[in-house]
Amino acid sequence: MRGTYKKIVSAFAICAMMIAGAWVVSRDGWYADGSSARQETAEEEGEERQREAYMQAQTDLVFWYDDASYEPFYLLAAERYYAKTGVKVAVERRESLDYLGDIYDATMQGEAFPDVYMIAGDDLEEAYLYGLVSVNGAGVTAEGILPNAVTAATYEGKALGYPLSFHTCVFVCQKDYFGEAPASMQAIVDYSNENEPPENVEYLMEWNVNDAYYDFPFVSNSVTFEKTEQEIMQVHYDEERYQEDLNFFATMLNSFSVDPASVSEQGIVDHFKNGRTLSAILDTDFLCQLEGDGYVVMEIPDLNDTLTAVPCAGTDMLAVNDFSEKRETAADFARYVTTDMAGELYALTGHFSAVAAAEPSQVEEVVYRAYANAVLMPDSQDAKEFWVNLEETILKYF
Repeated sequence: MRGTYKKIVSAFAICAMMIAGAWVVSRDGWYADGSSARQETAEEEGEERQREAYMQAQTDLVFWYDDASYEPFYLLAAERYYAKTGVKVAVERRESLDYLGDIYDATMQGEAFPDVYMIAGDDLEEAYLYGLVSVNGAGVTAEGILPNAVTAATYEGKALGYPLSFHTCVFVCQKDYFGEAPASMQAIVDYSNENEPPENVEYLMEWNVNDAYYDFPFVSNSVTFEKTEQEIMQVHYDEERYQEDLNFFATMLNSFSVDPASVSEQGIVDHFKNGRTLSAILDTDFLCQLEGDGYVVMEIPDLNDTLTAVPCAGTDMLAVNDFSEKRETAADFARYVTTDMAGELYALTGHFSAVAAAEPSQVEEVVYRAYANAVLMPDSQDAKEFWVNLEETILKYF
């Protein structure tokens, strides 16, 4: 994702620099003598002073989050926000089985509750109905923000959240073994029937069959969600097509000898990196672990000529607690984290920002399309029942 830049310096310029004493030669070529090193040292010292000043300051706002992978990003954002505004935001990680319930309890009890907090898009409705979300007065209008992120942060026409990142499923495959990107899942099944697996390859395709999130693309074309009224989610099935989807799912399991007892998200990533599997469905949060250019990232292919496949997508965002007495400052911090710091997010966390890169890489372009075409996680309590039912249905095929 990062470009490589090469500087060509003329012999005349090099001589002039040597005369000026600004450059020296090492075994590895030319490098700056002193000035750039001093600048780097000065920047590090400045960051250290900034960090110390932040640590010693009195807390003005409290921010909660529940995902450890964001820690370096949030800490840096808080330090930079303090350096810019003089407002110290205390960053607190609160991992819990009932994270939203903890926010509610702390708020109702008047304890050290968060002024602003991170939340998943599919929990936004519940948080709002608890009275824990203040309306985003500026609206979800950041330049470059992805449309589905705007939708995820909006409830009943009200802009509520400040979208930070998103994740969805994509398909990855090894370039060396597929002459061209598979046109469908059926093409992969046909490949398995017509070809012996290459040496050292154990799996033609893997996905985390134990998680309904990864199984959803196999039934997505036969399921629709309809919100009829507040908190009420209707799940509609095209029964005939749903059965076709499940039959195809069973074919996939038989073709690839999937063992649910040995499958894990990280294990699949490791298998793919080591060449033990030729293709996989991965969450976009794991793409940061892939290296080199020996693989292709693409949207999930359709199941076959008649059955489509669409992934689900989640959106993480910040929300301002409507009970906070510092809502305006909390909103400014939320805006700063999700927009001004957007360019730092991927490098520090591996999560893709909800604000699109100005010059996206090929992988980013694929990921943006996948998110745009995905079904957003329904923001309703009733949707949880759908996921439980899907997992129970899938288990019947093992």
